[in-house]
Amino acid sequence: MFMQKPARRRTKINLASLCGTSALAMVLAMQAHKANADDGGFRDVSNDLSVALINRSNGSYTVARIVNTGSLLAYDTSGYVTYNENAATTVVSTGFTTRGNALSGDGSVMVGYARFVADGDYQAFIWSAANGITNIGALASGESQAIAVSDNGMAVVGNAEFGGNYDHAFYWSDGASTLRDLGTLGGDRSNAYAISADGSTVVGSSYLGTTPEASHGFVWHVGDAGMTDIGVLATGTYSEASLVSNNGLVVAGSADVTESDGNSTSYYSRAIRWTDAGGIIDLGTLGGKQSSIAAISNDGSVIVGDADMAPDINTDDTYSHAYRWEVGSDGINGTMTDLGTLGGNSSYAYDVNADGTVVVGYAKDSADDNHGFRWTQTDGMITVEQWLRNNGVTVDDNFTSDALKVSDDGNVVAGYARNNHYYIARVATPEAPETPTSGIIDLPQYLNTIGSTAAPRVGQPIASANTIMFGAQGSPMRDLLKAGQRSIWGTVDTGYDNSDASDGGLVLGDFGFGYGIADGITARISAGGTYTDQDLDAGGDFQHKGWYVSPEVSANIAGDIYLTVGGYYSRGKLDIKRGYLNGSAMDYSYGDTDTETWAGKIRVDWLNAFTLGDSAFTPYAALSRANTKSDGYTETGGSFPAIYDESEDHSTIARVGIDLVHTLTDDIRLLGRAEADYRFEKETTGTSGEIIGISSFDLEGQDVKQFWVRAGIGAEFDVGGGTASLMVNATTEGDDPNVWVRSGWKVNF
Repeated sequence: MFMQKPARRRTKINLASLCGTSALAMVLAMQAHKANADDGGFRDVSNDLSVALINRSNGSYTVARIVNTGSLLAYDTSGYVTYNENAATTVVSTGFTTRGNALSGDGSVMVGYARFVADGDYQAFIWSAANGITNIGALASGESQAIAVSDNGMAVVGNAEFGGNYDHAFYWSDGASTLRDLGTLGGDRSNAYAISADGSTVVGSSYLGTTPEASHGFVWHVGDAGMTDIGVLATGTYSEASLVSNNGLVVAGSADVTESDGNSTSYYSRAIRWTDAGGIIDLGTLGGKQSSIAAISNDGSVIVGDADMAPDINTDDTYSHAYRWEVGSDGINGTMTDLGTLGGNSSYAYDVNADGTVVVGYAKDSADDNHGFRWTQTDGMITVEQWLRNNGVTVDDNFTSDALKVSDDGNVVAGYARNNHYYIARVATPEAPETPTSGIIDLPQYLNTIGSTAAPRVGQPIASANTIMFGAQGSPMRDLLKAGQRSIWGTVDTGYDNSDASDGGLVLGDFGFGYGIADGITARISAGGTYTDQDLDAGGDFQHKGWYVSPEVSANIAGDIYLTVGGYYSRGKLDIKRGYLNGSAMDYSYGDTDTETWAGKIRVDWLNAFTLGDSAFTPYAALSRANTKSDGYTETGGSFPAIYDESEDHSTIARVGIDLVHTLTDDIRLLGRAEADYRFEKETTGTSGEIIGISSFDLEGQDVKQFWVRAGIGAEFDVGGGTASLMVNATTEGDDPNVWVRSGWKVNF
């Protein structure tokens, strides 16, 4: 069952229904162009292009909603939609085969087919976050699948088994208890391919029941008793309807024409347009034999695709040119315009904007290289690069290889760059004040710079908290006081940190006061400031400044075993300069935000558990938890600034180590430390927000190094009525700084 659409000479991506202005998800549509859906890959995107549908092959199909692309692909786990026979509305993965085919205009509704019970038939489903997955059934018994859904998610079309192995097209609307059989044009099968945005019209193809058997395109409107046959061209035998205007009044597709020389008959595929008033119209060719469709404007007045230039169909099809067909004043007939090339012998159109005035695609130059093009009546066909340069952007000649999607207003174009990365290009206009300036970005590279901001926003405050709790305050056994005894101190940690996202220096300094509450119980409190200045590996830099207060208590709980419990609170200010490539030039956007961090630790030390000569060893174990929050903020400056949502993250770290104190003289002691650390979290928090004027983004967190070790060596000196200390620390890759020096001075009184 599930008859496939007849093969055509060319395969074109159908982006006609994807006319939103969000270019980030344009890229999701483009991935569908690259991936074969039978092998997994993108299936559909919402109208605002912020939500996409992917099918993944793991031995069985699983569907998921996703929100970005490239190497930073993030799966929205709340969007997994596989059926659980014990809890139909629970979004879980059970291993049953599930496949998504389409999304509603706002991305909130998904349709497809699923196996609802083990070894059962595949049947059509509709899914929403509010209602979970619902089996909408079959025509009688057997299998079904949903193919497309209206913009508001209230109407669904698909194909269902009918009378053995044959399919019938069906229509379903919200609240209906059964599927509506759309019937056929007289034959034993029909297939739906698309539904109009308003849900009023279904298009597809159906067998006629003739001998020899023929297939014609059909149109069905809500309220019709049966299908309308769109017919065939004068010398043809076949047609299909595959695109439909937003209001359902204009249909586009393909049909064949035949030519006979008396000995043999040749069949050629032609792009067609159909209306109720004018019937089926051959859009023609550009001198060759064949043409095909790629996209249709919202009202159906403009259709784009490609057509053969060469008179011989056996000639290399690189002689096809992109065309734009526009209906005339009678609303029926129109004119096909050759959009030309970029100096080579071929071009192909892939998309048209909402009102049909801007066409994009790819064309060859005189060196037979591909370029993305943008066509308007004023400029004609020019490369995307030239369009940008005309608007003040510095960009290499050979940046793009095609242009696959254009926004409703025609001012945003997306496609593949020469490095096979996805790009977004835009030109600012007075009519779009939300667009800062013109430019073009390599999307994976750009998203990498977005993701890199997660490190300073929440990672750096967490790292500072841990460095303070186990650096400046990392030697509680050296600060024990007798009952009534007091102490004051000053401590400074300075160091260098190099992570996957940034590298640079840090300074942490505080003053503190200690008091011996009773024999074996010491309370301490410290307050200080933090400063970090680092370069972002993805481009740009950041500075984080803050203050903190940190109390702790050490208590003897048994023999020489001490328990230390501590807390930490900090507020800070973060300034970020994010760098990214705009074409071939470096660009920067600026932002600032506030951070707030809470942390706590529990530590157990076995004081001087064993000695070796003049050396005493104190093993310890500790567990800490740090939580931080960064406010949302909006960048300024640059061509592609972003808005960041509020972000939160945490770290839970277990530490096991041993401290060494070796007495050299009555006034000098050597210090040593070795420690192994384990972070329980496997990845950092994600980053969400909006590329201003482009799209929302929601990037998954990055993997963290869960295990690391660190060591330190230093000395303390009794001098000037107090004790000075200095320790050099080094850490393998992990949450702690790579290298830092702890220095301090304290006085007991």
